[in-house]
Formats: sequence, C-alpha cells, structure tokens
Amino acid sequence: VVAMTEAETPIICNGFKDAEFIEMALLAQKIGRHVIPVVEKYTELELILKYAEKLNVRPQIGMRVKLAARGAGRWQSSGGYRSKFGLRANEILQALDELKRRGMEDCFTLLHFHLGSQITNIRQVKAALNEAARVYTELSKRGAGLKYMDVGGGLGVDYDGSQTNFESSMNYTLEEYARDVVYTMQTVCDEAGVEHPNIISESGRAISAFHSVLVFGVLGVSQQGSEETTDASLAPPDDAEQVLHDLYQSYRGLTQRNALETFHDAQTTVDTVMTLFNTGYLSLEQRCLAENLYFATCYRIWQLTGAMEFVPEELERLDKLLSDNYFCNFSLFQSCPDSWAIKQLFPVMPIHHLDQRPTRHAVLSDITCDSDGKIDTFIDRRDVRRTLMLHEFDGSPYYLGIFLIGAYQEILGDLH
Repeated sequence: VVAMTEAETPIICNGFKDAEFIEMALLAQKIGRHVIPVVEKYTELELILKYAEKLNVRPQIGMRVKLAARGAGRWQSSGGYRSKFGLRANEILQALDELKRRGMEDCFTLLHFHLGSQITNIRQVKAALNEAARVYTELSKRGAGLKYMDVGGGLGVDYDGSQTNFESSMNYTLEEYARDVVYTMQTVCDEAGVEHPNIISESGRAISAFHSVLVFGVLGVSQQGSEETTDASLAPPDDAEQVLHDLYQSYRGLTQRNALETFHDAQTTVDTVMTLFNTGYLSLEQRCLAENLYFATCYRIWQLTGAMEFVPEELERLDKLLSDNYFCNFSLFQSCPDSWAIKQLFPVMPIHHLDQRPTRHAVLSDITCDSDGKIDTFIDRRDVRRTLMLHEFDGSPYYLGIFLIGAYQEILGDLH
C-alpha cells in the first residue's frame, strides 16, 4: 500500500499495533511517506515515542477518542465508553501533556473517532460530530498541532430502500451526511477561533457494498401445499376415522367469517390425528389424507385473507407455512454469511421474467447439508417479509440475485 501511494497521500493506521508494526510505520515516515499511526490505547503512544527516538523520526500521531455519543442500529454497542478501541478524554489530555513535555505537541496531527457501522439515524451522527468537534477545538487551543479530523465510518447503506432508521436502512442521504459533517466542523471551529481541519472519512461499507452481487440459479422447488387440490380428492372414505370427516366438513364449510375458527379447529384436529397415528389407531394413508386436508384448508384461508379488512396475526403467518422452498445453487455460509450469522437483510430478487408478475411465495435454501443454510426473511418497505415473491419454476434456467453484498461478505466467506 505504501509503495503505491503518492508521497503526500495520508496513510491512516488504525487497529491493534505491536512494536514491529509501529517501527515499520515510522520507517515509512522516515523515507518520506505520510503515515499517521492512530493511538488506540495508551501503550501504543509509548511505543511510538520509543521508536521515534530510536529512529530519529519526528512522527505524525493520531489519536482515537472514545465519545460519550453512541450510534444507532445493530452495531451501536461498538461505540461509546465501552468501545473496544480508543482513548477516553482524560487519556488524550494525558497524552498531550506527555507530548508537550517532550516538545512534540505539534506531532499530534489527527483526531479520530468511530461511531460504529451502519448508523441508521442521522441524529446520532450529528451528536457525535458535535462532541468530536468540541474535543478537536479544545485540543487545538491546548497546543496540539491538529490538521486532520477523521470522522471514521458509520455511513449507512439503505438495504431495504425504506429510508427509515430501521437497522437495514438509514434515514438520511449521502449528501445530508456530508453536509452535516462539514457544517458541524466549520461551525464549531469558527466559534472557537480554530482553523478548519482537513476531513477524512472511512466509510467502508457505503463504498464497498455496491460493488458485488451474487447471482445463482434455482435447481428445484419443494411445495408445501397446492392450489390444484380438488374437493373430490380430499373427501375421506366412508370407513375413515371420524376426525377425518370432521376435518373435511370444516374445509367444506370454510368462509371468510369463520376463517380463524376453522384454522384453530384444523390445528386441533391434526394434533388428534397425529396422536391416533402414533398410538397405532390410524393408518398411514389416513394420516396423509388428514395432512392434505389441513394444508388445503390453510391454503383456502390464506386466499381469503386477501379480502379481509383486518387479518389476525395467526393467519398472517400462513404465507410462511405454505411457502415453496426454492433450492438454489449457492452456499449461504460462503457467499452471504451475515445473512445467517446476524440475520442481516440484503435485497434479493429474480433477474429473469421481470416482465411477468411473480405468483409464488418462497423461501430460499442453499445446497449445503446444514439446515441453517436458508434465507427466510426478506426486505420490505415498512417491515420484514417472511417470503419472497418468485415466478413458477418450470425447470428452465431461472436466476436470482442477492445485492449489496460487497461489504465484508467475501472476506468472511474466505473469498477475498
């Protein structure tokens, strides 16, 4: 990295740094590279000062401050006082005093903070910027040679397109974020009479998420229920157990008014059927007929919910129960591990037949032998969907895409 950059391009060194790392960074400074190691814990400053003296280098030093402000969203715990990295305000003052004692306060050139990844609410961004700007101006007035303000990462990606503060979205735009960063730094510095800093950001997710898409084919489909079942095929024989006749009568008498009651009756009856089967009082054929009746009942109820003004919560889940299982040629753990590990939502959609309306409610399964290798939550404009609308699979090539997976997925899947 050092060899490929222009000499004046800043190279910011974050994260854990041992003695060998710090020595290499200072050697790069010695040959004219603009390397700024950022102190994440106080012992790193001690190492920087030690090797600066040993190598006769006047280093440029950055420091990461732990802000009281915290982010918003899934990764909010990575900020605040319990952040893994960074110095508390009193430690930074202690570090500045040590640099002053050595006549090196001008070496403290960069202040850095990191609010966390995927900040969903702009209010948290503004609060952190204001706090960091105040720290910056106070340190400048105390003699630090600050020139750079590194606002870290956190710029979100609107995975679900809702433009809300939901964890898979963000309630601000790139332009609003940039304006808030610049405006806050300018305003606070002007109030304090401090020169404006050069602003650096580390918005890795926002930059890289858009560079990668996973495209994979559908191999087959497993259907739970079928809309093609006829009443005649579901009618139990005369000698069938009474529970099957009861279930069939519930199926035949189903209306929008009694849909919830019929659903409850069907669930109870199927439980009774399984008890009879497990104790040897019901044949396998009659069990299969009962299951077919149950799923046919559920399918009809699900159809009726489309015309309901209010859909009971239990009936809202029928789309998941009746959804098709589309088996797809990919490994979730290798290609999209965050979907499994932290239930992150990514946009998923077919890239075939876009001129046709999809009619099947589906969940996706990969080709691994792990039962966790599936995607069964999908983005929606205001909520999370339990199924994805797909086209009928007829055996011909049918491809789907998972989008915005450029941030971290290839690295986590060992494809980097």
